[in-house]
Amino acid sequence: MNKRQYLASSLLASSALLGLSNSALAESEIYATQSGSFSDFGDMMQILLPAGALAGSMAIGDSEGAWQLSKGMVTTGVITHGLKFGFARLRPDGSSYNSFPSGHTSAAFSGAAYIHHRYGNSWGIPAYGLASLVGASRVWANKHYLDDVMAGASIAVMSSLYWTDPYNQSDLMITPSLGSDSVGLMVNYTPGRGKKTAQFASNSYDDWGRNPQATYQHSYELFVGGASTQHNQVQNGNNAMFDLKDFGRENEPNTYASARIKWGLDNGQYLSINLTPFESRSTSVIDQDINFGGKHYQAGKEVISAYRLWGVNTDYMFELLPNSDWKLDIGAGISVKQLSVRLDNAKGNNLSEQAQWLLSPSAVAELGYQFTPKLSANVGLHATASKKVNSQEYWVSLDYQLSERWATSLTAGHFKQKVDTNELVNSLAMDYAGFTVRYSF
Repeated sequence: MNKRQYLASSLLASSALLGLSNSALAESEIYATQSGSFSDFGDMMQILLPAGALAGSMAIGDSEGAWQLSKGMVTTGVITHGLKFGFARLRPDGSSYNSFPSGHTSAAFSGAAYIHHRYGNSWGIPAYGLASLVGASRVWANKHYLDDVMAGASIAVMSSLYWTDPYNQSDLMITPSLGSDSVGLMVNYTPGRGKKTAQFASNSYDDWGRNPQATYQHSYELFVGGASTQHNQVQNGNNAMFDLKDFGRENEPNTYASARIKWGLDNGQYLSINLTPFESRSTSVIDQDINFGGKHYQAGKEVISAYRLWGVNTDYMFELLPNSDWKLDIGAGISVKQLSVRLDNAKGNNLSEQAQWLLSPSAVAELGYQFTPKLSANVGLHATASKKVNSQEYWVSLDYQLSERWATSLTAGHFKQKVDTNELVNSLAMDYAGFTVRYSF
């Protein structure tokens, strides 16, 4: 099946499952696609960043770097499109089932991450800024959810970390040589310098995660999986409660992704920052009248729901058993969440929205056991509680250390949350499962 046939079949499947015509999709603001200079910028920069990185490497004679970039881009492309096919997530504009992860974002970050890891912060930070704008343009254009963009960027960065060596640590260095009346190339080859000779890479090299003399106190991990909703009940004011789970099953199980930074501190302490941007959109012919956000939705009509729960948990952690096969980490911190529920008729012109920012203290505990130097298991609990919101998350994981830097985990968990404000009540419960890839630096 070629690309055109695939897109056509995706559109047909979308229309069949949603029961909507293309014109109906276009009439609702929830499914509206935005276009303009920002969107065009993202379309161009996803090509220009990796192409510019490749052209720059070739211009200075860094053929080894160009080969590393190529391997990173191929790895990123295979993973990105493999996940697109496996998850088959409907795009937020309802156009096709290939939303997760974002291909535009992964392509742009392939170029930016290579520039960073190969040539350092001076070139890498501006490149990351441009790549981040590509991701933002895809969310703005209503072509991707935030977790699509987060996953695409993480896949590209991790692929680059695996393949790319800093330019001044390569075994083979080819640099231009310019004289008053001559132009040439200077070739310098030192066997084993790139990965074996730690003395060459002094502490003066400022690129994070690329100094082989460093101790690996920090890590970044990406979790990718699916979530099965048990219930997602919503109530506005004194109106009757309704369940978004009943709005259609085409997004079940939904994608569920999160990113975590662990920043090690002294004396067995570390900071854990976790981002989980969960979103879902569904359409259903409702079997009851719904009043929400000052609008009325009649039974027997097609109604679109858009649910968003973006959460950031920041916890200060203590390792209580640092020199034991047992692991016991406890901590406390702050949870910040943004909850939004939107409804609209399939034909539009009846859009309503209720949104809340939620702030609450949090507590976390994780217990684990190290069976072998490579294999360990963990169980954990993360809870928040305040006047407006309380939540509990339980999980179990089986972790395997692939190498000194790389690790992977199989994880399953349960999340439930109750939000109760004057404007919005929401009770959400779901199970999730997936895998984690972790890079230490």
